[in-house]
Amino acid sequence: MKTFGILVAVSLFHTISEDFFPQLYTIGTHYQIGHSVGRTFRKVIHEVYNQSKSLAEITQFIQTEAGKRYYNGYLETVSKIFPEYLYELTGLTDGAGVSFIQAFSSMITPEIAAVLKMKGAQSCSDVYVADQQIAIGHNEDSPEPAVKGRVFMVHATIVDHSGSVLEKFSSLTIPGLLSGSAFSFNGDGKVFTNNALFPVTVEADKIPRYFMNRAVLGVTSQRDLENLLEGSGVGVAYGFNLNYADIRSSFNILINYEVSPISGAARNLVTRTTVARKSVRGVDITGHFFHFNQYERTNITQLLGDIVSSRHRKARAQTLPAPVNVLGIRRILGDVGDSLYPLYRTPTHTEVDYTVITGNRCHNTR
Repeated sequence: MKTFGILVAVSLFHTISEDFFPQLYTIGTHYQIGHSVGRTFRKVIHEVYNQSKSLAEITQFIQTEAGKRYYNGYLETVSKIFPEYLYELTGLTDGAGVSFIQAFSSMITPEIAAVLKMKGAQSCSDVYVADQQIAIGHNEDSPEPAVKGRVFMVHATIVDHSGSVLEKFSSLTIPGLLSGSAFSFNGDGKVFTNNALFPVTVEADKIPRYFMNRAVLGVTSQRDLENLLEGSGVGVAYGFNLNYADIRSSFNILINYEVSPISGAARNLVTRTTVARKSVRGVDITGHFFHFNQYERTNITQLLGDIVSSRHRKARAQTLPAPVNVLGIRRILGDVGDSLYPLYRTPTHTEVDYTVITGNRCHNTR
């Protein structure tokens, strides 16, 4: 029998009550889903937008000639490749009572932050276990203080105008962004988490990372996912890491994808790492695996200033007892043994990110 569970925690031993972790169940078209999210979480969206220093800097930049070129290039690309997600974002802005420019600027934060050499957004940690249990654990981190305590779950069923189901997913959602940039699972049994990566290359006129993350929620197979990650004939504007599992598969494997834009090419560089139990042959890694905010198995130039914390977190994780189950994952993700750059992150004189929330996805077979 296969079981699947999700646990949300703020530290190693404390769970968030529903009073402090809102959940929205909604059904409708892309626009209607966006409008429902915007209307329901209008207050926290305004709070995050108004308190975000990075968004203020990005909004100022897109008013310059250089900024307008990036903004318009990304908007044109998304209009061609993923118009349905622009409808969803428009619904969100209408429901929340914010400007589309503000919302779209939030959706291109990773790209513009790289252009402006700002601190990278959504820097996270993942721990894979393929031993006593098959599980992925994820710390959702953010450099924005306003995000902490304001995230929410969206359980969405997206239909077309005839009522046919297009997508069905549950996703931890950052206020003001479309779902997909944190941790999620969909109606086809696919589980996803994302980590920010920081390649030197940032491309204009390609697909912004957060729109690619949103599109991932709609995949129905690993082949669909990998075709999407290849770049949809356009390529992604900036890099990211995707952690993936299929709870309906009997193969009991977890897959890590590192994705990077290729300068001047209409495709992406994608490196795949497969993690499984020792009894499964033909895999890259057995037992457990860590991934932080740096390319591990892809030969690519990275922004060194943005991966200092990742190197510390990786080094610390490797000194801890090897995880074999969800409890082992929690011990690692809740660790604060490195006082400068802890795995469970709180701002210090060296560390600017917060761990907003922790999630475990467990897939048991017996």
